[in-house]
Amino acid sequence: MIQFIKYGLVGAINFIFSFALFYFLLKILLTNYLISFTLSWLFGIFLTYIINFIWVFRPNDKIEFKKRFPKYFIVYLISYLVNIFLLKILVLKFAYDPLYLQFAIIPLVMFINFFGFKYWGLK
Repeated sequence: MIQFIKYGLVGAINFIFSFALFYFLLKILLTNYLISFTLSWLFGIFLTYIINFIWVFRPNDKIEFKKRFPKYFIVYLISYLVNIFLLKILVLKFAYDPLYLQFAIIPLVMFINFFGFKYWGLK
């Protein structure tokens, strides 16, 4: 349970960072929503990898960033594909602002990431 709470805090930090970047790219620079999401997602991967590895999951005392990053990236890639698919379908079908739709998708992505990291990505 402590691990899930820590994961949630890291997720909150990532959400604030990624949302701010997504908003900036989408609304200020007027970048396409798929490109904006992809860039904010990539930056979020590196931020959360370091924090999750060191503070949340701590697989062992020896830090093996290079060894575990490919699996971590694959978990993130799966959640990215689910996210981008849902975002694109929902924007096309309902014509809602992608910024708001992203809020609705976050709980599913968080679930995929937590269990993917806990049981495979950081093992």
